[in-house]
Amino acid sequence: MSRELFKSMTYKNGKIYTRQCSNNVFPKDYYSEENIGLTKKYNELGQKDFEKWFITNGLMTGNIKVLSDSNKILQRLNYIANLLWEDTNFMQLKTNENETFRKYLSVKTEREKELANNEYEIVEEDIKKYISSFYDTHMIKFKEKER
Repeated sequence: MSRELFKSMTYKNGKIYTRQCSNNVFPKDYYSEENIGLTKKYNELGQKDFEKWFITNGLMTGNIKVLSDSNKILQRLNYIANLLWEDTNFMQLKTNENETFRKYLSVKTEREKELANNEYEIVEEDIKKYISSFYDTHMIKFKEKER
């Protein structure tokens, strides 16, 4: 499985520039260029919601690994992702998500499938709200530290 190794991510003029390479490419060259996919998502969501999305869909999936000598933006986002994995409330939500997904896979009728799908969507929304609140809380702490 290929993973992206990120050294830096910066915001410039509505675009996202990254220094990254794939873990299965040799030699590893980390040159800076616009990441068009991330730029598109950034422009759709705005910085705050983009960062929440990046934590959830990049860092927490294991598709992206932040390197130890990364820049402050990536260090901050990776720190929040790591805190989430240690948070008991978040882990309970993830357990509920897994149980709900298993239930969805085992249903037999269309009605049961519809109910299980609705339940799964509710759990997904709860996770999204929790991550959003968690991110906001920790961003306030980061800003207070910077003062």
